Amino acid sequence: MHSSSRNSREKARWQGLAVATTSLLLGSAAQAGEHNFVLTAYTNGRGGEALISGDYDAAGKALGFKPTLSAFDSSTNSNNRCVSLTVTKQWDAARAACNKAVSDAERERTSLPATENWARTMENDYVAVALSNRAVLHWMADESDAAAADLERAQTLSPKSAFIQRNKAALAFSQQQLARADVASK
Repeated sequence: MHSSSRNSREKARWQGLAVATTSLLLGSAAQAGEHNFVLTAYTNGRGGEALISGDYDAAGKALGFKPTLSAFDSSTNSNNRCVSLTVTKQWDAARAACNKAVSDAERERTSLPATENWARTMENDYVAVALSNRAVLHWMADESDAAAADLERAQTLSPKSAFIQRNKAALAFSQQQLARADVASK
């Protein structure tokens, strides 16, 4: 059951969205910041401020506590946990957390009653955040096809999101660099 406070909660959640740029650099991309991948965290969610400040130990500790029962907490915490575990290269746990972040955001979107259809676009954005973060994890795991698929789906859900555009550009750049390296080695 959704309460009338959902509108204010959604606004607060979206305002708490922040982009945490990680040090995911590829070769010469280190000098070209626009080719870096970005992970997106909610600053008003558990561990969010610590993630943005780069204090990943504190974020991990904050995210280790059991989330409350609210769907907002579940989806937000799953997303922030995905970011924390990805940045700290805890691959298996990161994969599980990123998959959970996507499923939690999708569950939120599909559980909207017809009277709250106005919120569907915002919910699409939350799914897009989770997909974009999972795409970064896929890229780090050398799964470029899976990363591209997640970014395409994210862009379909939230076509104007800058972080998705940036991650798509970073993926394309990394694929070009790999193709150049392959050609040069022949």
